[in-house]
Amino acid sequence: MDGPLRQEAFQQAVDACVARHPMLRTVFPAGVRPPVQQELPPSLRLPVAFETLTDPGLLTARIAEERERRFETWTWPLLRLRVLTLGPDEHALVVHAHHLIGDGFSVALLGRELLAVYDRVLRGEPAELPPLLGSFRDHVLSLEDRAAGSGDAPGEACGAVLSDRADRLARPYSRPVLGAGTPGRQPAQDPAIVPRYRSTGFTLDAAAVSALRRCATGAGTTLFAPVLTAYYRTLADATGQADLILGLAVSGRDDTHPDAHLAFGPYAAAVPLRLGSGAGGRTFAEDLRAVVAEVEAARSQGVVPPAGEGGLPSTAQFFFTFLDFSALGPMSGDTLRVRWDETDAELAPPPVGTDTFLAVRPVGEGELRVTLRASAAAFPDDTAFAAFAEALRAATAACGAVPEDVPPSGPDAQPSHGVLDSALVGYLPPPAQLAALAGAGGLGAGDGSAAGGAELRGWLRKVLFPGGHARLVEEIDTPLGRSGFVCLPLFADELGSTPDLAARTARAVEHAASLGARSVSLAGMIPSLTAYGFGVRRETDGPTAVTTGHAATAVSVVKTVHAALARTGRGALAGTSEPGGVSHEDLGDLGHPQDLHDLGDLAVAVVGLGSIGSSSLELLLTLASRPPARLILCDVEGSAERLRALTGGLVARGLAGAVEVHESGASALPSSVYEADLLVTAVSGGRAILDVSRLRPGTIVVDDSFPHCFDTAEALRRMRERRDVLVVGGGLLSVGGSGSGGAEGPDWADDGPEEAVVRRTAPGLPAAVAAGYAARSWLPGTIASCRLESLLHAADPELPLVHGLVDARLARAYWRGMAAAGVTAGPLHLLGHAVAAEDDDLAGFPAPGTPAETATRPR
Repeated sequence: MDGPLRQEAFQQAVDACVARHPMLRTVFPAGVRPPVQQELPPSLRLPVAFETLTDPGLLTARIAEERERRFETWTWPLLRLRVLTLGPDEHALVVHAHHLIGDGFSVALLGRELLAVYDRVLRGEPAELPPLLGSFRDHVLSLEDRAAGSGDAPGEACGAVLSDRADRLARPYSRPVLGAGTPGRQPAQDPAIVPRYRSTGFTLDAAAVSALRRCATGAGTTLFAPVLTAYYRTLADATGQADLILGLAVSGRDDTHPDAHLAFGPYAAAVPLRLGSGAGGRTFAEDLRAVVAEVEAARSQGVVPPAGEGGLPSTAQFFFTFLDFSALGPMSGDTLRVRWDETDAELAPPPVGTDTFLAVRPVGEGELRVTLRASAAAFPDDTAFAAFAEALRAATAACGAVPEDVPPSGPDAQPSHGVLDSALVGYLPPPAQLAALAGAGGLGAGDGSAAGGAELRGWLRKVLFPGGHARLVEEIDTPLGRSGFVCLPLFADELGSTPDLAARTARAVEHAASLGARSVSLAGMIPSLTAYGFGVRRETDGPTAVTTGHAATAVSVVKTVHAALARTGRGALAGTSEPGGVSHEDLGDLGHPQDLHDLGDLAVAVVGLGSIGSSSLELLLTLASRPPARLILCDVEGSAERLRALTGGLVARGLAGAVEVHESGASALPSSVYEADLLVTAVSGGRAILDVSRLRPGTIVVDDSFPHCFDTAEALRRMRERRDVLVVGGGLLSVGGSGSGGAEGPDWADDGPEEAVVRRTAPGLPAAVAAGYAARSWLPGTIASCRLESLLHAADPELPLVHGLVDARLARAYWRGMAAAGVTAGPLHLLGHAVAAEDDDLAGFPAPGTPAETATRPR
């Protein structure tokens, strides 16, 4: 950890994490059978051992000392933390935990939470975290319920695969002996000096990893599969046996309790892979296909492995885990910056019954660290162990030379109607929207219960993604080119708990590229969960450009604000005024005068100043003839300092005058926000924090939150009944004649909206799913802003790609690109409903210049 460290603040952060996570307060009473766990009170204090080292060489010694310490499961704590200070701003955090209370994902999560709370303490805020919606106790109960129930009946094809797998696992299995295929191996002469286990490792450089990734892409999978295949082939050679059962670690956090991705606990589980049964002499490509198919079947079947010899699980003898927690985002806080060491993690010795344990994790810039551990019983002498490790290294390096024409199986191999120009990678909607979609397509929406939603979720996953890969779902033809929607086999509520989201998204990008896409953008929450696109870019090979979609979305928000102001008679541009930050001679560089507006008589509030919110704000102010009479900025708790820095820059450049900074609560906004005439919102988290009933008559709301940050039904009802507010979505653009105004565009802008955008489902989509998708409500001639970004870039490669936060340069570039393409704001809308389309739809709206009323409740 780099940065200043205050010991008392760090200890408070640790105490807050211990209070939040019951597994950090867990012991297992001695002698109790069957074993039980006991949760101790949340008031417990886990002391951190702080030490300043006078000699950097002592670091290795201290870690060695910690490695030799053991845990007694009936004695608390089962996790120890040591902070070893090497210099004023350099510290080593040593985490030692028993696997009974947590897993690798938990350690990464704990590190991120520690730094977040540490920053809060330094800012003088309470050292506490909100309670979780579930715990490991709930996870155990859900596993018991799942084991007791019959579960969803699989589809015919899926059921056949699982039945074949169950038959293979049930066949007699001979546990192999390592070294049977290695002539000349001799046991150690003196058992007293044989270590309990052996360990070694090697690092694959970026070029080798790139070759592995290309190999994985060709098989329609991710980076773990070629390494796992090399591991299997090395074991087959060493044992002289092709029929092997390997254990594969899985996160265990899917389809369990809410907030599982935020909970410390031993969720990680193992599934058995039986490979090579009845096979011999296969090529690497053939083994790779077999591994991918077996992994998909194992994940579909679940994480309850059958018992092996002596009651040991069949996953025990040969184990594999791929440790990549990049989806959690950066661990560094505002004060301390964290960097993982690139040496081997000190995993405990393999448990009884485990011969080899292979752990793989990304390190450095695109490299992989491979750590091999083996029991001394399997390799009593150094020579045999070194030979096995070298064979593994050679097999892993060789798989990069495998031909890349391994065709992916499953529906995503279906050809497109034509070559794509661009694509959007997204995911399925949350269960509530799925129910409506299912009903529209005649699938049956279930009974609305959690069980009904789970049944629908499982059915759709099986019929849409039987191979477990992303697939093309829809295509649209526009005057700018053809765009495809490539859908991940994930639902909106699963993204945060998917550790390999960046890798999965990268595979979807590469699938889009195989269909011809030259540029791909990312939908919804994917950018924010993958380090604003950087995580996906690191995982992606090939020439296809990846862009987040956030710059086009920022432009879309501002265009929608302008359209809403024009519809309500607000913000007309004074002819002699110049917009803030740009002179009239430069307007052609940004747009046309009719696109500019005057904010000088308005109170403007912006809620959510992340990538989209802050860039939308700056672009809106830049294109204003006068700054707002009052500007209110609001973001989450702890954001005040960042907002004040943003305010200083806006004021210094003449883009803002009077600015107020506020922090919001977890479920409500400060009252000052409801005093705004124009309210722009761009928040995440799915909470309805904006109370529509508190909006003053005459308020305009432009929202780009995902999902919307208010009760949409209440907003639509108020606009229908009282007609005194305008609440619209901000992420839709028009490439036809149906927009909400703007500059003149090319000739095709005069075409009817039906001709401008033509939608169709992809070939091979199941008929019932295609019907449900087609039944969705679309506004003619429109396209989502994030999707348009990749389409614009494919048409004009000179446009910059967007990674990280959107700055003024990027927003202006896409404003210019849309102006050149004739793209305008989409129709004023909320969900699939056009709003304010008729003259009397704003009958209750105060006339421009009317003094604002006080906030009122619905009548």
